[in-house]
This record gives sequence, structure tokens and C-alpha cells, in this order.
Amino acid sequence: MNDNPCVATIRGLPNFPNITQVNVRRGPGTNYDIAFKAPVGMDSLRILKVAVDSEGKNLNGKVYQWLNLEFHGGPVGWVRDDLLAIEGDCSTYGYGTQPPDTFAFALTRNTTPAPTAPESAEKQATPMTPSPARESRPYDEARVQKAALALTAAFEGSGYDAYNNYDAGIVSYGIIQFTLAAGTLATIVNNYIARSNSQIAQQIRAFLPRIQAMDQSLRNDQTLRRLLQQAAHEPEMQQIQDEVAIANYWTRTIDNYVKPRDYRHPLTHALLFDISVNFGVGDGFVRMAERDLGVPSRARPQDFGSTEEQIVERVVQLRKISHDRQAARDNLPGLRARGDFWVNLVSSADWDLLGDADGFILANGRRIQVATF
Repeated sequence: MNDNPCVATIRGLPNFPNITQVNVRRGPGTNYDIAFKAPVGMDSLRILKVAVDSEGKNLNGKVYQWLNLEFHGGPVGWVRDDLLAIEGDCSTYGYGTQPPDTFAFALTRNTTPAPTAPESAEKQATPMTPSPARESRPYDEARVQKAALALTAAFEGSGYDAYNNYDAGIVSYGIIQFTLAAGTLATIVNNYIARSNSQIAQQIRAFLPRIQAMDQSLRNDQTLRRLLQQAAHEPEMQQIQDEVAIANYWTRTIDNYVKPRDYRHPLTHALLFDISVNFGVGDGFVRMAERDLGVPSRARPQDFGSTEEQIVERVVQLRKISHDRQAARDNLPGLRARGDFWVNLVSSADWDLLGDADGFILANGRRIQVATF
């Protein structure tokens, strides 16, 4: 019997005490499903295997290692080495003998260690392949744009003809609620009457000067409401709404806040697009997350000991805090649902935004097809 067994402790991120749990996955990579979460500080976890990151992910050229751990009570799962401390005689796994609280990621593993003892059939049966919905695929911006727009629309209204006149937007219309107060409704209407030859477009043309002037009396104009909702069934109006959403929110978000940080995950792009629509185009939540994780603003997180995934996990936590506060203050329970949705989606680690086995994501009670368009 080994009197100095090789065991691990869930280290988490010591400089970020608000993170109290880490994801435990079904295989050695973030492309594998989350099996469960483990609390920071859990110790004496027996190490069963060590494997190189399945996608070769690395920090400054140092490839992450994943440790297969046996948790208290018997569950088994994989945790990445930058979240772990190890100790004991870990020669079997290429780490030699280590003192307590040794940061696993700081070690260089010998990849030709002595062979391990045979494992039980139960341990060998641990799933090692991602579900079909999690298989990585080349980045397709058109698909990701459409998926992001559909997810955001699930929280913004009922579709292209969505309409409300009860908030600060005065009149809010369309798939992501273009508003009279912000001037985006004027952009939509101006483009529509320039492109459509329908009778409805000609009738809406008469309202354009008042829309451009942000005339607040339009709030209760039922004729304008009827015409806009009828126009929403025309392909021209639907296409214009999509185009303006992409130009005003997607492109500005990607160019100004995603590319400088080298964020590559479709899920990250969809989340930041949704934040831009919901809060206005900006990167306030990202900058707060960067501050919390010790990453300079607008920097590549991997250059400063962090990851895109860690930044995003903190972003959705901060956003949920904001939504929950506003929901309580203004009696808007829908905000809680929106915050919870993004927390849960990020927790699912569906970084390629592929949905379930059938390619769907459930958002605000709607099944949204995200894998194919």
C-alpha cells in the first residue's frame, strides 16, 4: 500500500474567490459535456489518469493536462490542471513526488511514466467521447449570427412583428425591439420604404418625418402599430431587420470587443451580441470580468494566465447579478430568466453553440434551432 498516494485538491482560481465551483467533465477537454460541479477546496481526490487536452489547447505553448479524479462517494470526472493542486507520489503519472499544494499546471509532466495498474471495468467505462451535438466544427459566421439573433429574439419579443409602447423606447418594434427613442426604428422604416413597393410601405412613408423626429405622440398611434405589424410579414422588412441587427450590434461587437481579445467561441460571440442588444453596445461586463481575473482590458486572456472560458463564466455571473437587482427593483421577472438562461448555457459548455443532439436550444420557452440554418 502506498503511504504517500497521489491526490488532488480543487484549487480553483485563488485570485478569484467568487468562483466557488469548477466544472468536472466527462473527458479531457472543454469539448466534453459537464458531468457535475465540484466545490473549490475539495481535497484528497484520488488521481486515476492524466491525459493531454483533447484539442491541444494551451497557454503560451504549454498544453493543458487533464486529471481523471475519483470524487468522494464514487463519481469520476476530468478537471484541467490549471484548477488543481496535487501532492504525493505521482510518479506513475509523470509528475514525480510532490509536496502539498503543488500547482499542477506549473509542472512539466513526463509523458512516458511507468504503466498504471489495471482499472476496474466501471472506471474503464467512463465516457470518453463528446456527444454528437458537441463535436467541433469549423466556424461558420453566418450560422452563428443567425443562431445569436434567434436566441436574443426569444427574449426581446414575439418575432418580426413584436411591438410595445410601454417603456422608455416610446415605440419598440421588431425582432430585437428597434426603438423610436434610440433612432433605430427610423433606420428600419427608412430602409423599408426605400426597398418595398407595397401599399403598406407607401402608407408608412407618411409617418417617416414624425419617426425621424422621435415624436412621442406616436406611442399611442394605433395606425402606425397596425401598419408596422403588417409590414413585418414582408420578406423585405424581415431582411432589413436582420441586416440592421447585424450591422448595428453584431459587427460593432465583434470588431470592437471580440477581435481585440481574440475570443473564438461561437457561444462567446452570441453572448456578447445579446448583451449589446440588451444593454447597449459596449464591453462593461467583460472589463469587470477582466479586472476580477487580473487580465488587462482588451487583452488576450491566455497571455495573462486566464482563458476565454473563465472570462465568459465571470461575465454571465456579473450579468445575472445585474439582472437580478433590476428584476427586484422594477418587478421585471423576465430579466431573471434571461440572466439564468445565459448562466446555464455557459455552464453546459456548448462553446460551439450546437445545441442538443437535435441541434436545439431552449430559450425563454422556445426551441431554437442553432446547429443548422
